[in-house]
Amino acid sequence: MTLRFHPLANLFPLLEGSEFEALAEDIRQNGVREPIVMLDGQILDGRNRWRASQRVGVQAPTVEYVGGDAMAFVISLNLHRRHLNESQRGMVASKIENLAHGQRADRDANLHLSPVTRIQAADMLNVGTRTVAAACKVHNKGAPELVQAVTAGVVSVSAAADVAELPKPQQAELVARGEREILQAAKEIRASKAEKRREERLEQIITHASALPDKRYPVIYADPPWRYEHAPSESRAIENQYPTMTHEEICNLPIADLVADDAILFMWATSPKLAEAMAVLAAWGFTYRTCAIWDKEKIGMGYYFRQQHELLLLATRGSMPAPAVEARDSSVYREVRGPHSAKPEYFSDLICRMYPGVPRIELFNRGGREGWDVWGNQSAAA
Repeated sequence: MTLRFHPLANLFPLLEGSEFEALAEDIRQNGVREPIVMLDGQILDGRNRWRASQRVGVQAPTVEYVGGDAMAFVISLNLHRRHLNESQRGMVASKIENLAHGQRADRDANLHLSPVTRIQAADMLNVGTRTVAAACKVHNKGAPELVQAVTAGVVSVSAAADVAELPKPQQAELVARGEREILQAAKEIRASKAEKRREERLEQIITHASALPDKRYPVIYADPPWRYEHAPSESRAIENQYPTMTHEEICNLPIADLVADDAILFMWATSPKLAEAMAVLAAWGFTYRTCAIWDKEKIGMGYYFRQQHELLLLATRGSMPAPAVEARDSSVYREVRGPHSAKPEYFSDLICRMYPGVPRIELFNRGGREGWDVWGNQSAAA
C-alpha cells in the first residue's frame, strides 16, 4: 500500500541514515506504538514511522486527524520530537511562508491556509527573519545538493545563502567537498560583496562632496594646538613653538563648514588632553570609534607617568565606510620622536592608503603636505 505525504508533513526533513535505521529496528522489535495521523487521505504525521514500518514489513495503524489548525499541530509535534538547529528551523519557516502563499503547494491539495508573513513564520519556528530570508534564498536559488545540506543540518543557512549566488554546478561541487569548502567559499563571497559595497559607498561620498558649492572633505587629519596649564620644560614649552588655543576655542571652530556629511576624522591627542579631545570630537559632530598609538621610543616628562606615547583618535560621522582590509595596519607604531609637534609621515601615508583618491584636508597644518589640502596658521596655504 502506498500513501502520499500531506504538503504540511513535508515541511520538516525526513529522517535519514543511522537515525532512520534505528527507528526501523525499533519498529521491527516493538511495532508501531504511535499511529499514523491522516488528513484528506494523506499522511499528516508519521512519515518516518510509515517508511520504517514498510521497510521491516510491520503493519502501521492509522487515525484520522480531527483537530483544528493542522499546521500548528505538525509544527508542535516536530519541534518537540526533533532537535533541529536554527538553520534547519529557518528552512522550515521558509517553506511555511511559501506554502501559505501557494507558491509550493500541491495543486491537488485543498489546504485552505491563510497567508503567513515572514515575521509570523519566523515566530512559529523561533528564528529571526534574517534566517528565514536566507532560507528563502537557498530554496529559490540553491542547487538541490545545497538545499539538502542545510536541511540535514550539515551547513549553516547563512553560508549556504552566500554560496547560492554561484552557478548550481559549482554549488554542488562545493557540497561534495564538504562543510569547510562551503564555509571558505561563503567567506570569500561575503568579503567580495563587502568590498564592492565599500567602494560604491566611497564613490557616492566623493561625488556628493564634490557637488557641493563649497568644497567639503570626507577625510580630515587634525593636530589641534592644545593649551596646557603647565609646561614640564620651559625649553619645550608649547607656546614657544606655535600659538595655542583654549579648549573652548578648538570646540567652536567652524569645522562643519569643511567636512562632508559622511566623513572620518583622525585627530591627535596626548594623554592629559584625552577627555578634552573626546569633547572636541563631539563638538565637531563626530563619534569616537577607536585609536592608534604612536610609541615615541624616547621617554618624556610627566606628573604621574613619564610620557612616551601619543594617541591618534579615529572618529566618524554619517556612514563613512571602514578602509579595505589590506589597508588596516597595527594600532601601535614605533618611531623615535622628532622636532616638537612633528608627527611621523607614516600616519599621513597610512591615511592615504586607507582612503586613496578621497578628498582630504589636514587641519592645523604646520608646513604643508603634498597631496593634501591644508589649513593652519603655519601652513603654506594659510
